[in-house]
Amino acid sequence: MTFINKHTISNEQRDCLLRAEKANSAGNLNIAESEYRKLIATQIKLPQVYTQLALICAKTNRINEAKGLWMFALKLSPDFPDALLGLGDICKFERDFKKAISYYQQAISSNPKIAPAHLNLSFSFLQLGMLDESEQSCLKALKLLPNYIQAQDHLGQIYIAKGNLDKAQALYENQLIENKQNVKALYTLGNIFKSQGKLEQAKENYQNAFSIYPEYSQAHFTYASINKYVDVNDPHIQSMLAQYTKPNLPTENKIQLSFALAKAYEDLKDFKGAFNYLKTGNNLRHERNNYTIESDEKFIKNIIKTFTKESVESLQIKAQTSTKPIFIIGMPRSGTTLVEKILASHSEVYGAGELEHFFKLSTDDFLTEETDYLFAPLNTYAKDKLENIGKSYLKQIELLSSDAGYVTDKLPFNMLMVGFIKIAFPNAKIIHCVRNAQDNCLSIFKKNFTTDNYRFAYNLKTLGQFHKLYQSLMEHWHSNFPNAIYDIEYETLIKSPEQEIKNLITACELNWEESCMDFHQTDAVIKTASAYQVRQPIYDTSVGLWKNYEENISELLVELDSKEN
Repeated sequence: MTFINKHTISNEQRDCLLRAEKANSAGNLNIAESEYRKLIATQIKLPQVYTQLALICAKTNRINEAKGLWMFALKLSPDFPDALLGLGDICKFERDFKKAISYYQQAISSNPKIAPAHLNLSFSFLQLGMLDESEQSCLKALKLLPNYIQAQDHLGQIYIAKGNLDKAQALYENQLIENKQNVKALYTLGNIFKSQGKLEQAKENYQNAFSIYPEYSQAHFTYASINKYVDVNDPHIQSMLAQYTKPNLPTENKIQLSFALAKAYEDLKDFKGAFNYLKTGNNLRHERNNYTIESDEKFIKNIIKTFTKESVESLQIKAQTSTKPIFIIGMPRSGTTLVEKILASHSEVYGAGELEHFFKLSTDDFLTEETDYLFAPLNTYAKDKLENIGKSYLKQIELLSSDAGYVTDKLPFNMLMVGFIKIAFPNAKIIHCVRNAQDNCLSIFKKNFTTDNYRFAYNLKTLGQFHKLYQSLMEHWHSNFPNAIYDIEYETLIKSPEQEIKNLITACELNWEESCMDFHQTDAVIKTASAYQVRQPIYDTSVGLWKNYEENISELLVELDSKEN
């Protein structure tokens, strides 16, 4: 569709714009960019020209230039939808979801019939845990475009986040009725079955997905996580190797196949082969993240300095007596899912999984550009902001389960927010999962996490460094809040499950129920990477597993043995 308005541009500009549009439509971005820049050199006042050039810049990863062009388009036309959408997309890409929401809402106000604006608004709401708002926005996108497949997929993800697995399952099954070759629907159905412990049905869906589309590395990866390999000639191993050795394999595919093959070779007890694939997958993720330890070290030291016994106790919300939240914290892969599964087997406890609500509430309004994204002294924060943490969090978990007496939140990184937990919920239980450092770090190194929250995980040196910081932080919490945190050791739990489970139930001030011993038989939904393991009775095969990799992880072992923090 042409942008030409013969009353506002010259004949020369019109011809140049036609060439730009033609090249852009044909995908000839270099020619299109050249023509748009010629137009801009004439100081043309059409905002469409600047937004189209911005879009080309964004597609070629020149984000700052794209942002500047979209901002200039808004100077020409403050309510121009394409510029507002573009800026919203940049904020979404930069994970500044509050600002993204603002831009998308302005775009919708300017033109309510833009379905992608409603969908992107829905996505941003979901990232902030605003599930009802996300659902409403997604439904608006589908009302405008009933066959909008991306919106249909996203609506299913919203249902999953809300725990409405029946609705999600029905949605994806309907997609498969319309198109049996829909591999994304097959894959997501597999994930739903996996979270419910229906592992054979999950495997079948993953197999169908990569049978239709062999390049679907994510389906290979997730299938491998719940499959037990016993033969090196397993057809699935051979299928993955065929994909892995293809020339010009996309980086993300190689990462996922690397971790999947590592899992397969570990099952076969070929630890050398497993590590070679682990090293490849981790190196690729580490290179992409370009991570160093300094920022996390600075942040954790800031927490230790800021959240002292005196500063926290002076701000505790005394009126907040709720004991409903049970926070399960620790390093990733330290047994948090296992502990939550045990607790959620109790009739009074709802297992909510890894919630990001508390972490977001404790950071969004307290870490700012002005403070270099570090915490300021606690007495500088407004009291109502502190009170809002507890009130908003309770409101969120009430939506998940209004009937349960207790709700577990097993986001491991709430270990960073123990100070805010003690301010907002002075009486809440905090369970700290402790695991042998070598086994814990190896387990992290073996995991291809689905988010970028664990950037330290993909390099043996930074992994060891972060673990040392974690130890320092937990020493600080224990020192400042003695008896407020209950430690449960993974190895002791594995060795003496009955006694340790009873101790855990007592620490949470719950009455004993035999169901807690049969936690692996309950039907609670599990969404994390440990979904397969915690469906099994307690086993000890992962205790001391690091010794099989000892010659390969010397860099990690040196860091863990270091006396420096």
